[in-house]
Amino acid sequence: MEDFLKLFIAAILGGLIGIERQISGQSAGFRTQLLVCLGSCLFTILSIHAYETYGKSADPGRIAAQVIVGIGFIGAGAILRFGKSYIRGLTTAASLWIVSAIGMSVGFGEYSISGFATLISIVSLLTLRNIENILPINRYIDITIKMRDSEKLKFGKIISGYDLKILESKFRFVKDQNIVEEQVTIKYKEPEQLEKFLETLKKTPGLLELHIS
Repeated sequence: MEDFLKLFIAAILGGLIGIERQISGQSAGFRTQLLVCLGSCLFTILSIHAYETYGKSADPGRIAAQVIVGIGFIGAGAILRFGKSYIRGLTTAASLWIVSAIGMSVGFGEYSISGFATLISIVSLLTLRNIENILPINRYIDITIKMRDSEKLKFGKIISGYDLKILESKFRFVKDQNIVEEQVTIKYKEPEQLEKFLETLKKTPGLLELHIS
């Protein structure tokens, strides 16, 4: 009877975190979080029963370890990458990870710590986003330009006066076309500064192409 109670509690705790993810518009929402927590709890229960039935030959930690590996695959599916630096879904992947841990904790009968971990998770998801919004964010962008001249563009000179920093620069000269191709990775914080820099860059004499990624 206690096993049924464990599954019920796991479903409730996973569902509570899933509600927040659903409200936030994440693909891994209410049902996904609930099922992950429920499944982790069930695997843990089965590992305990296997140990009780077969003794030391059935290590209860072995199945639990495989649950963690399986959650890694599910979490990876929730992560999407846009361009070079913008990644979406990391928080959802992390929530799946903690939900799995909560389910395993319930399966081992650790109800108090499971409930407390659920509370901390929900509070973190609901409140820490506001703190993140006021913190400065480093952003990154790749800029590739092609020039008509054989001279390398002086990015350092053009970028002065803007709150930008060059992290990496690659230079290539196409001799038969007399074209210089240069790619730089720039770190910035304020999009307005980047826009002003790009406007200045577009006015550079001899500029043939400008690609941003």
